[in-house]
Amino acid sequence: MTAYKRILTIQDISCVGQCSLTVAQPIISACGVEACILPSAVLSNHTGADFHGFTFRDLTEDMPGIAAKWEREKIYFDAIYTGYLGSIRQIALVKAMMEKLLNPGGLRIVDPAMADNGALYTGFDLAFVREMAALCGEADYILPNLTEACLLTDTPYHEGLWEETEVKALLKKLAALGAKHVILKGISYEEGRIGNAVYDCARGELRYDFTLRVPRSSHGTGDCFAAAFTGAMMRGKSAFEASKLAARFVVASIRATEDDKEHWYGVKFELALPLLTEALSVPLFELDGSRIASLEDFYAEIDRVLTDGSEKTGHNLSALDDILRGGFGKHAYGQQIRLRWNHFEESAEALGEATVFRLLRVILDRETGHDCKLEI
Repeated sequence: MTAYKRILTIQDISCVGQCSLTVAQPIISACGVEACILPSAVLSNHTGADFHGFTFRDLTEDMPGIAAKWEREKIYFDAIYTGYLGSIRQIALVKAMMEKLLNPGGLRIVDPAMADNGALYTGFDLAFVREMAALCGEADYILPNLTEACLLTDTPYHEGLWEETEVKALLKKLAALGAKHVILKGISYEEGRIGNAVYDCARGELRYDFTLRVPRSSHGTGDCFAAAFTGAMMRGKSAFEASKLAARFVVASIRATEDDKEHWYGVKFELALPLLTEALSVPLFELDGSRIASLEDFYAEIDRVLTDGSEKTGHNLSALDDILRGGFGKHAYGQQIRLRWNHFEESAEALGEATVFRLLRVILDRETGHDCKLEI
């Protein structure tokens, strides 16, 4: 069982607008992780132009005292995740907290929330960018969008599609800052698709995850992504798995909002929280359909994915039902599971329509005692 974790997230509170701490705390909590907060400022609403201004109270002077109190109380964290920081001094304070308040092995996760669409946010300058680059250099994971990545590395930014060679060069520049892992958000190599590059800087390993682009621009989606990513990491997901889950959570949040023209100030992420809780509480097992060219291959794949190999299982529909019910080393008897059948069309063609129908009828039949949700 994954240990219960405690996160500290440091960013502003925009009281209305579904961004920063107002999304980070509920999303992290929905992931099953304790979410502690340190507000860097309080705003009446976020700084989007359609709000026609905002009130602002800087909390920089409060931050050192709060951190010192936690240190005296021996309150430590398994990760510190930063979002919008309002000044160079706040960056320095965050560095000090990361040194003093993290448990051994605790993660430093930095979302350099300072720019988008080719421009810095109001109030930031290149001196701030340089200090943010230094903070990123001390992080385990950084989550810049393309604009932020270009600013951090003094790389020319351009709109539209990017070449893969450009993205790889940008990732190497980000790695040179010192970060251990980079999750570069918002890349697109083809029309209609958008995604993230997940780069292990030490190993030079690069993986991509793409989704369909939803034709709607929304405030706060970067904050939703970062919070879901951090929560998933704390629940034991790999950086790639966490990035993939966070991206789908954001897409679901946008989809829940896209038909509501009055809801322009953020996304209805609350309606997508069940996606997170299910993904993190119900184990997922993945069949590789590219390995299935016959019925015997299918049963062998079921054995590989859902059993530990300690018992001999029958290769028939009755045995399949027993294995789905659990107790063969991978999930408990009667435990709910998710089964994802990758490359389904390829394997379905090999198996034939009649055989696939019989297999799906067993997999989807919950009356026999198993609780399996199939994803294709």
